[in-house]
Amino acid sequence: MIAVGLTACGGGEAGSDVAQIEIRPVGDEMRFEQTEFTVKPGQQVRLVFVNTATSPAMQHNVVILTDPNAVDRVGTAAMEAGEANEYVPTDEAILAHTSLAAPGETVEVTFTAPSEPGDYKYICTFPGHYVMMQGTMRVAA
Repeated sequence: MIAVGLTACGGGEAGSDVAQIEIRPVGDEMRFEQTEFTVKPGQQVRLVFVNTATSPAMQHNVVILTDPNAVDRVGTAAMEAGEANEYVPTDEAILAHTSLAAPGETVEVTFTAPSEPGDYKYICTFPGHYVMMQGTMRVAA
């Protein structure tokens, strides 16, 4: 069963609504259930990550990047960032990120989508997960 977690609230005017996005992992796999969502340029986005995994090794986060070429750089730097930083490195390509969620936890972040239309990658930066756990935030009018 696939649960769709994309909803929007508010009016249709640009900037007057908040996109509410819910993302979950695929069980105890290193994959996002929802690998794509669309928001408007400059729109407020409330991203909720519900970690439905059960294995203690399946801690996850959602890190949204402004540069599609930064996936490997940010993913590998996560290990150096360490547990104290929830495996989120300091990198100019990071637009927003959730906290690290243990199995059964829900975390969220609210941010403003880029004003430039395009495709923006999101990854999980828990060590080793970014290779498989990727998705795309599409910014389109």
